[in-house]
Amino acid sequence: MYTTDDLSERLWKVCLPYISSTKSVIVHKHYCYKVAVSLDHQIECSVEDSTYTAMKGFVVNGRAMHRCISPDGPVLSILIEPQSPWGNKIREILGDKDFVRFEEILDVDSLGPILPMNHALLKDTDLIPHIFELMFAVTGLKIHDSNLIDPRVMRIIDYVSGHLTSDITNREIVDISNLSFHRTRHLFAAEVGIPLSRYILWQRLRRTLKTVIESGESLSKVCRDYHFTDLSHFHKTFKNIFGLNPSNFLVECRVIVQDDAHVEEVVASGEDL
Repeated sequence: MYTTDDLSERLWKVCLPYISSTKSVIVHKHYCYKVAVSLDHQIECSVEDSTYTAMKGFVVNGRAMHRCISPDGPVLSILIEPQSPWGNKIREILGDKDFVRFEEILDVDSLGPILPMNHALLKDTDLIPHIFELMFAVTGLKIHDSNLIDPRVMRIIDYVSGHLTSDITNREIVDISNLSFHRTRHLFAAEVGIPLSRYILWQRLRRTLKTVIESGESLSKVCRDYHFTDLSHFHKTFKNIFGLNPSNFLVECRVIVQDDAHVEEVVASGEDL
């Protein structure tokens, strides 16, 4: 099993993984990169005006409108943070393409089972090592590999992460970057791959989702805490990104959000995952 020497970032900081049992979703696009893989069957995906069939998995750009169809079983989807080392590598893999089949970039027969057959009965901490293994197969990178993003952009990312329950003003961003707001937006989009405004919205949404799952608080309260105008605003944003409404998502999908401190402890002790 894949291990790391120094797991410096936790899984949730670099991706949002979830297992979906939905038969189909509406056309949507993410504010990040997506890696999707079938657990025990083949899937198909419509991307813009093209349809790809009989795949083990795929990688898709955040700007591409797409719809994954999986009538025969569950799919593991991993939404990759664009600023992460994995995100940088995915951008390199895609190049100028919006979509790449697994079969184009790796030997799918060598993957073996993506998750254990009894994954539905296992804890999140038992599944996390398998996600590391899959992402290593796709990118060749460990989660801790260095990031080459401009330090000014990294400072903005760190600031956004700590202020998602507050207004984030243009002045605050400019003070961090020491550039004009126009140049800051250009630099951020060039380095991260999506506009700053979309990045902030995506971070608010994923944090809302995590908080609701972990705390059990009402969605209406949590979405206000993270500065969505109202529940309707959150629903519209969520459906545009995930292809189904949040209530269906929470029922039909399993988000892997459990703190992976267990993995860090195993790594620190030198044991295999």
